[in-house]
Amino acid sequence: MNQQFNLSRFSLVLKAYWAVSGKNYLLLFGLIMGTMLLLMIPIISTSQFNGLLYGLHILTLFGGVVLGGCAFTNTAFTAYTTSAKGMATIMVPASRLEKFIPILITCLLGTVSVILIGFWLHSEIVELANRDMLTKDKYEVTPLWVWQFFTYIHFILQGAIFFGSIYFNKNSLIKTLGAVLVVAIFAFMFNLLLTYHFTGYPSSVMSFPFTFWNIFESGQRFTVKYPPAISDLVELVPAVIAVALIGITYARLREKEI
Repeated sequence: MNQQFNLSRFSLVLKAYWAVSGKNYLLLFGLIMGTMLLLMIPIISTSQFNGLLYGLHILTLFGGVVLGGCAFTNTAFTAYTTSAKGMATIMVPASRLEKFIPILITCLLGTVSVILIGFWLHSEIVELANRDMLTKDKYEVTPLWVWQFFTYIHFILQGAIFFGSIYFNKNSLIKTLGAVLVVAIFAFMFNLLLTYHFTGYPSSVMSFPFTFWNIFESGQRFTVKYPPAISDLVELVPAVIAVALIGITYARLREKEI
């Protein structure tokens, strides 16, 4: 098959892809959002702070966003899971890139939509719950730095699962999450050791990759932030990793078809 990208042919492939998979993805997206809403909204049912309901709200928020993203990225290459399906997909009269981009667009739309709508639901539900609170204790919106860190990790994770869905033929999600867990532990430990080294080994530190450092010494807390020039570069690292994983996935797709 001619591997030169053709826009007209790509539009036909995109329409065909959505005709086959679009309904399933929309149903999946609706199920994810409906479940998140159902489990996040109970905090508005009480006029007093309820730690259990708030815990369920936060757990559903972050867990729903992660699992919702995985639902899209882990099923990206189901057409290549068996030899029969893979052969049928290869025989589609379109270039490799024309078949890859519709999958990538769907995964990006699903992943980005889940995290944006999840954050919006969280903010609106917490604000609504606090209106009727009769006590001084209020529900808190997740701090911006937590969302920033979570977004970085989320897109790196989804990039890894996107790659794992084409790299592993069976149990791709479990195998990918296992590999990501090992890398994550190493990254967190390295970042922690780096923090201790550059701050003179204080009593305690709280540090996450791509964010500021909290240093605890003599009963005081000190926050160390990256300089503006370095901060911009640090924020680019997760994007570079995610894009690199997408590029590696496309390279793996080429090997798979060969």
